[in-house]
Amino acid sequence: MNTASPETQAFPHFFSTPTWGTIEDASWDAERLDIARRNGRALIVPSWVHTPFVARCVPPLDASDGRSTEHSPLIKRLVFDMLARSPRFDPNEPIPGEAVRSVLLFRYDAIGDYIVTTPLVEWLRRALPQAHVTVLSSTRNERLIEQDPHIARTVAIHPRHGFHISWLRAIARLGGDYDVVFALMFTRMTKAALLARAIAPEAELVAPWHHERAALYGKVFHRQPRHYPGREHWSQTLLRMGQETIAPATSIEQTPRQYVPLAPGACRKVWQWSSARGLGTVQPAVPLCWARDAEPIAWQMLSGNPYAVVNLSAYSPNRRWQPDHAQSVLQQLLDCFPHMAFVVTAAPSQWDEARLVVERLAHPRCHVFFGSVEELVALVAGSAWVLSPDTAAIHIAAALGKPVVGLYAELIKVAEWYPFGVPFVVVLSPSEESICRIPPLAVVEACLRVC
Repeated sequence: MNTASPETQAFPHFFSTPTWGTIEDASWDAERLDIARRNGRALIVPSWVHTPFVARCVPPLDASDGRSTEHSPLIKRLVFDMLARSPRFDPNEPIPGEAVRSVLLFRYDAIGDYIVTTPLVEWLRRALPQAHVTVLSSTRNERLIEQDPHIARTVAIHPRHGFHISWLRAIARLGGDYDVVFALMFTRMTKAALLARAIAPEAELVAPWHHERAALYGKVFHRQPRHYPGREHWSQTLLRMGQETIAPATSIEQTPRQYVPLAPGACRKVWQWSSARGLGTVQPAVPLCWARDAEPIAWQMLSGNPYAVVNLSAYSPNRRWQPDHAQSVLQQLLDCFPHMAFVVTAAPSQWDEARLVVERLAHPRCHVFFGSVEELVALVAGSAWVLSPDTAAIHIAAALGKPVVGLYAELIKVAEWYPFGVPFVVVLSPSEESICRIPPLAVVEACLRVC
């Protein structure tokens, strides 16, 4: 007598393992996803089925179409009414590129947010060769943006959401005559509106379309290109914001891709560190972008064991990889990849945890790396592939053409923040509470699939 549940009988291949399943084809839909999550199963999603999977499982967020403002808090409505200005250019037509001399980008958040914006940055430099591109950055991503050869200037503010004295310093330093401001923010739009009006009172203001508050935000932001959750990576949306807003002054033959600047000094330091440990380098699969004002150097192909970068850190607690869980995964990876080395990295706040993981493993092919952001970029540039929670390391790897295994807690992040433009396998946790709910063997299987 067959005692299997109807769900197990319906999807026997998926339920062949007790705690995770692999999506092998494009037939998945929201119902099957719901069954998997209710049964506490992690999902392995390879890149070749990712797009149809998220298209079927992520509902479009366009029910209200953003037309009503009545549900917004009164204070927010009053602020946007006070900041409202008429558009500088005809909102029904693209802005003529010849009329744009200065562009300001708001990117005062994280490193990954900056990297997914780089296709737009490069497009602006190509489309508007006469224009200066300035960035209002944050103290989290300032160091990389300062090295971007396409950026003329950057000023940083503190990343906290509430008011900070750094706002006033940035307003004083940046205030001036800008033609266009791109507020490339996804939340806290009152902050963006206040800063935009204070820094560039006469500029044309552009922000992503918000499915609930488009009418309210439209009082200040004259153009709001649409975003399609689950249908488009954020790097595609941000690039399209520029393409829909401005008519290029010159033709652009090739669509820009994500990039991250490499600092020659950081590369030399990482190559020396790698050589001392017998690690071999794998050249990036994309053209290299060298840091602003740096003299490009020849890439060094080091002989030795190729290595994978294993990152522990992420900004949100539910995306942070706990040492015990990471250690369990690494122990099995060392057995599965006998000719591969593994380099464990983390944010400075978790360096002790990264050191603890490597010390517990006590394996000659497992190393811990401490370094600056620039050195992390150089380390990833020489790696064979990258394993990381949903954070900047994934986007650094994608910008350098490296295969990625990504660990995610939320489906919407799988849909919009996946490793763009490279081979990847993502693993979705059975719970949004933590990526550590993913079975270690599921992570190992994902790594075997990407290599």
